Amino acid sequence: MQTLFSGKIMKSWVLALALGLLVMLPTPTSLAAELSTPLPVTFADSQAALAYYLDLVETLDVTTGIGKSVFYSGAGNRKLAEQFAQSDDKTTLEMTPGGKYLDDLKLFDNGSPVTPDAALRVWKRLSQRYAQQAAGDVFCFVAGARPTGVFTTVELPELKRSRKVGVMYSVSSL
Repeated sequence: MQTLFSGKIMKSWVLALALGLLVMLPTPTSLAAELSTPLPVTFADSQAALAYYLDLVETLDVTTGIGKSVFYSGAGNRKLAEQFAQSDDKTTLEMTPGGKYLDDLKLFDNGSPVTPDAALRVWKRLSQRYAQQAAGDVFCFVAGARPTGVFTTVELPELKRSRKVGVMYSVSSL
C-alpha cells in the first residue's frame, strides 16, 4: 500500500511540475516582446508583415512610472528628450522595453519588410499606447513639431483625453 501511495504522490508531483513548466513557457509573441534584440522574421508580403507588427505592438511593454513619461517631436528634440529623461529618471517611448525593441527593428530603413506608411501606422499605435499609459505630469519636447506629426495627431489628443495626466510641461531646451 505504501508503494502505491508513494507512486501516486510522485505522479501527482511530476504532473504538477510539468504543468507548471508548460504555463511558464513563453508564446512566440511574449518571447519577442521580452527579448532585447529582435528576432529575424520573414513574411510572405508587406501586408503580412504589417499585420504581424500591428499585433506585436499590442504586447510590447511601454509602461512608465507616474510622472516619468517624456514625449518629443520635431528636429533635434529626441536627443534633448533622452538627455532630460536620463538625467531626471524619466523615460521616452524608445527607452521602454517595447519602444527599444520596435526601434531596433528599424522599420523605416531600407530593407524593412514594411513600407514607410506601414511603419508609421505601427509606430502611431505604439505611441498611442505610450500616451494612454502616461500618468502624472508629463514632459514634452515639441518645439518645431509638425502639425501632422505623431505627437500632434496621436499622442497629444490621448494626453488631453486622459484623466490620469496632470500638467503637460512644454520644454524647449535643457
